[in-house]
Amino acid sequence: MSSTARTAFSPLRARASSKPPLARRAPLGLGQSLDAAKASRSDAFLTLTRASADVIDVSDASSDDTRVRASASANPIVVLSGFGNCSSDYEDALGNDEASLAKSLRSRGFSVHVAEVERKDWFVGILRGIFTKGFWMNACTTRESYGWYLERVDACVKEALRANPEATSVDIVAHSAGGWLARAFIGGALAMNASEVECSGDFLKRDERVRRLICLGTPHAQDAKSDPTRGASKWVNDTWPGAYFEPDVQYVCVTGRAVVGNASAEPKTIGKYAAGSYAVVAGGDGDGVEGDAVVPNCAALALEGAEMIVIDACWHSMSTVGTFDEPSKFHWYGSDAVVDRWLKVLRA
Repeated sequence: MSSTARTAFSPLRARASSKPPLARRAPLGLGQSLDAAKASRSDAFLTLTRASADVIDVSDASSDDTRVRASASANPIVVLSGFGNCSSDYEDALGNDEASLAKSLRSRGFSVHVAEVERKDWFVGILRGIFTKGFWMNACTTRESYGWYLERVDACVKEALRANPEATSVDIVAHSAGGWLARAFIGGALAMNASEVECSGDFLKRDERVRRLICLGTPHAQDAKSDPTRGASKWVNDTWPGAYFEPDVQYVCVTGRAVVGNASAEPKTIGKYAAGSYAVVAGGDGDGVEGDAVVPNCAALALEGAEMIVIDACWHSMSTVGTFDEPSKFHWYGSDAVVDRWLKVLRA
């Protein structure tokens, strides 16, 4: 990570910052400070309008000049879901075609394969983890509660390569928790699902079928006191810190800068919700913290050595925050108007 990136994003609280020059490790797309927005916000809602000097209007982000199109040699893309999401969220986006990540990518000529996940799978996995020693000691690896997920990733990678016999590797686009779980998959953590394998990364081998990993709103850092992964995320960070397999694997972190947390806001307001979510991820009370309404920017960019992209006015999910079944009225990472802002890394 560049020194510019550290200065702008290491602190949890919002600060004034100017847009850094374009550089491989510097955040891209960072707008002006949010001081004016915080002074005028109502119930901590960030005003997402063209008139605001603090956000980028992404309604017309894609055009014939900026639209990314797959090259003849483009790798197939494997899409991984975030915690609580299912495959259909990325295919039909709760009935909103414009918000469908899979359709946005396919319309640009990419071969897209979404790992099969049902919403209930996440909770069944957590239930299994509860009966393990690591869960209660906050010392889990991916095996206890997320081994099933790595198996689904493996199946999808195999499917993508079968469907594209000329390809020798895939590019993974992972949403939210799918990003740090993808890092574990790339590191070979799938082998740990076998009971005879010791819980250590020392004997694991990189999965050479993955060429790039693009993380969309992934919490790469978790507060130890409130870690909902029960140590699994920390284990991934300790085992494969930062952009561990660079240059063999290209790592890209994408984060949305859409909502400032407001711990003192009224209940059931977006600012209050965001502050609570940011606090769970990064600690503190989440007040004044910037993020995509669910994951704070500081956590999404906490992957040393990765390429970083910041997109203003980009929200965490295709669903309304706090729900899984209500379509969002805001752009998210997979919206057709947004994807070109991060998909451009595949042209490099």
